[in-house]
Amino acid sequence: MAPPEEISEILLTAKGITDNSKEVKEGFVFFAVRGSKFDGHNFIGEAFKRGAVVAVVEREVEGCEGKLLKVDNTRRVLAESAHFFFGEPSHKLNVVGVTGTNGKTTTTYIIESMLREAGFKAGLIGTVQYRLGEKVLGEGRTTPDPVTWHRTLGQMLDMGATHVVAEVSSHALDQYRVWGTKFEAVIFTNLTQDHLDYHGNMESYFLSKRRLFSDYEYEFAVVNADDPYGRRLLKDLKDKAVSYGREGDLRIIEFETGFEGSKISVELGSRTFKFRSSLIGEFQAYNLSAAIAYALKRGLDPEAIQKALENIFVPGRFEVYRSEIGFLVVIDYAHTPDAVDNVLKTIKKLSKGKVITVFGAGGDRDRGKRPLMGEASERWSDLIVITSDNPRFEDPRRIIKDILKGIKDKKKVLVIEDRREAIEEAIKRAREGDVVAILGKGHEGYQEIEGVKYPFSDARVVREILEGGANVL
Repeated sequence: MAPPEEISEILLTAKGITDNSKEVKEGFVFFAVRGSKFDGHNFIGEAFKRGAVVAVVEREVEGCEGKLLKVDNTRRVLAESAHFFFGEPSHKLNVVGVTGTNGKTTTTYIIESMLREAGFKAGLIGTVQYRLGEKVLGEGRTTPDPVTWHRTLGQMLDMGATHVVAEVSSHALDQYRVWGTKFEAVIFTNLTQDHLDYHGNMESYFLSKRRLFSDYEYEFAVVNADDPYGRRLLKDLKDKAVSYGREGDLRIIEFETGFEGSKISVELGSRTFKFRSSLIGEFQAYNLSAAIAYALKRGLDPEAIQKALENIFVPGRFEVYRSEIGFLVVIDYAHTPDAVDNVLKTIKKLSKGKVITVFGAGGDRDRGKRPLMGEASERWSDLIVITSDNPRFEDPRRIIKDILKGIKDKKKVLVIEDRREAIEEAIKRAREGDVVAILGKGHEGYQEIEGVKYPFSDARVVREILEGGANVL
């Protein structure tokens, strides 16, 4: 998918491309993109001063002395240009795109592990990081901007990658961040409430996700048949999709989980497959079966699949710490009502004692999900410690107040705004057989307050608190 011919000719000799005027250097092409906070058209003068050879615009701009090229959609043309500028890397790679509300990160990690075990060189792009093997190419954003996306694909290709497994967010699809990409496979995990501050309603959210299946080139799709939005997709995709779930083409027959791992049995056609995994939680049945459906469709050896599943570790996803006095601490990235419900339901089922939950909610994001997260926490917890997450520019007290609206029994609740103090209090109250669930931030190594990212890691805090009095595994 190439950009307009005139832009393609300029890109052949351009030194770089960007939509950030501060990144412009001599010989760059600047794309004026309208964002939610800033309009790139207001920074064209700066781009030319820094050496841009041309600015690509989508509206008239007066008073500019440099060359302007007008297009209908600068976001889309930026992605087409990045695809072209970096040598159309997705055409030479097998790119697997995973979208959905929950499970994207874990599913990409499972597939990457399977591919590596099968002898392929597979890269990973997602929320935690961008890496190929042990080589980290960038810190995670669920799906990067189009220049970083296509450049990273190109870097991985140059480093010998055969496959790249990537998370594709609804924002990315709506903003053309992966536009121009040719996929080997596209995967849909589920759709539950999140990001409604951006999308407005669930239908708009779904239609953004659906673009991955309707607007892009790919060989086959893998779709959750047990999810109502997944069933809508399957009606449209027909023979181009492999479904999975209790009612899927790849059918989950049996699933067992405990704090030592999980066992899953699935049926595909006339064959039954049994696998063991280090992953913990009822919800992992779907992450595992999505990845298994992809692997079997792709023709990977079941033995390689099994070996890959034995030691999967996904940072900040149901990460378990064991204390010497017999209680557990679970750290998980769960930050949607559905994810909170799924994680806590699993913990309640497996716990021999009380469930103590520590969580907050992100600021400047979907306020409607906050009371629903409170409701889910009340359903499965014996004690709830509500704290701060990433308040960003919002007052943490307002966020906490929103969460409290969903909790009927306030006697179950402690409010401790300072996150470290909240974690300390929860662990102090834990006894043998209890589980402390710390939700929302997972792998993140910071806490964002008033535009500043302060170093903060749930895992590091837990280790420090348990140090000297517990055996941390």
